[in-house]
Amino acid sequence: MITKAHIKRKIDKMPNEFLDKVYNYINSLTSTKTAKKKIHTFKLKGQFDDVNIRDKAYE
Repeated sequence: MITKAHIKRKIDKMPNEFLDKVYNYINSLTSTKTAKKKIHTFKLKGQFDDVNIRDKAYE
């Protein structure tokens, strides 16, 4: 089983010229989750219930 300590020891033995590549590789592995924005809703009281909004936008 590979542990963090084992990986850290391997990185410590690695030449300095490869550290930039290792750093870029590790950063590419982590993914950032984007926060979903909530869509603001309006209370229009049924004003646009039966209307094609796209057609109205182009008028």
